[in-house]
Amino acid sequence: MTNLMSRVDERAIRAYLESRFSAIRRLDHPVPHVIVDDFLQPDFYRALAAAWPPLELFKRDKVGQKYDLVPGSATVDRRSAGYERLPAEQRAMWDFFVFTVNRQIVSPLLSRLFEPEIQSRLRQIREAFDAGLIEYSMAGARDWSYRANVGRFMVRANGYELKPHVDSMPYLVTVLHYFPDDEGDDHSGTIFYKAERPLDFLACVRDGSTQYFHEAGIACREVLRVPFRPNTMVAFPNTLDAAHGAVAPSTAPRKVFQYHISLKGDDEKV
Repeated sequence: MTNLMSRVDERAIRAYLESRFSAIRRLDHPVPHVIVDDFLQPDFYRALAAAWPPLELFKRDKVGQKYDLVPGSATVDRRSAGYERLPAEQRAMWDFFVFTVNRQIVSPLLSRLFEPEIQSRLRQIREAFDAGLIEYSMAGARDWSYRANVGRFMVRANGYELKPHVDSMPYLVTVLHYFPDDEGDDHSGTIFYKAERPLDFLACVRDGSTQYFHEAGIACREVLRVPFRPNTMVAFPNTLDAAHGAVAPSTAPRKVFQYHISLKGDDEKV
């Protein structure tokens, strides 16, 4: 893993991504979203895939189906403890992905693409904040600014199922990068659903955590299953009807890097 960063050309990566975004077509059914194949420069994607952290550094759930690693500080999130043990060159590669590629290049482009949904959500959150309905911390509430958070590496094993849900309220846009070990498959990517009605905003904003449609008694119908292929990026605004989920493949772990355009700061848990 030596000299990984010597092969990284920030200017070329930026130009490639800006070119990819110029060709992106936003889709609005069943909810606003984009799906982009060959999202990163092929050589850069392969370097990231080769530098994927070993599973022993991830925080494991009790049943061994869910593994998470946060590329941040362990003083903020215990799931970051393993990241601090990565070799320096490997960590530098992912830090570049997190803080330069995601935060400085991709996040502003996605923010423009989903600007109407972001501004609508911000108005709702700000009104709830001013009314004293939000008791959890959001660094962005100081000036209503937002940016890409550090995100997390996610590995999901056979048997894992994520039911239709929306992400927590401070997250304005969800971004997923697929990193299958092989060629992937046609059924293990993000699943988009059509919900019979949106979730209740006040219930979501008071809780501030992930909200599941079945717990609110709202039926969802599967509409789209994104192929789980290498170097695919999926992004969508976190609207109240943005029902999505996933099922892990049976043959290999489901490896995804997820981050959000968020009102939370780096000193707040992802």
